[in-house]
Amino acid sequence: MQMAVREKSMSSPSGYSRLQIILHWTIAALILVQLTINSDMQQAFAQRLTGDTLPENAGATFHAAIGIAVLFLATLRLGIRHAHGVPLPPKANHRLLNLLGHATHLLLYGFLFFMPISGALAWFGGIETAGVLHELGRFILIPAILLHIGGAIVEELVLNNRVIRRMIRAKSP
Repeated sequence: MQMAVREKSMSSPSGYSRLQIILHWTIAALILVQLTINSDMQQAFAQRLTGDTLPENAGATFHAAIGIAVLFLATLRLGIRHAHGVPLPPKANHRLLNLLGHATHLLLYGFLFFMPISGALAWFGGIETAGVLHELGRFILIPAILLHIGGAIVEELVLNNRVIRRMIRAKSP
């Protein structure tokens, strides 16, 4: 009996929970906003480097607040991922395709933490190097997002793996 419980808790779920799906799409939307409104932050950060105080700039404040929200939600999402698990990659996929998908997810999770932390160090700490790394991070993050979206579309439409559907429709535990 105890072994059966242990095996069940270690197995992967057949789909994502409603909360995992909400967090995925909320974080995706917030990142899209971040990528489109960063010019105010760039301006304000340049002012920040020349002065001792944080400049009053509503766009920069909004950008910082969203970054903090992304960090909080990513932490929550990672905790839920650890507790609930995630579906296994499709068995029919080539091993290298699943490895690429896993590597892309690791990269994206890394950036969900790297970008807000480097941005906070730059903005609140006035650390120019963190600001430069934060800005350069976009040049890795954007292609990683496009790879993630493209991979999901190929898996859904070409390989018929239903990966997009499982990130839209929650499965009950």
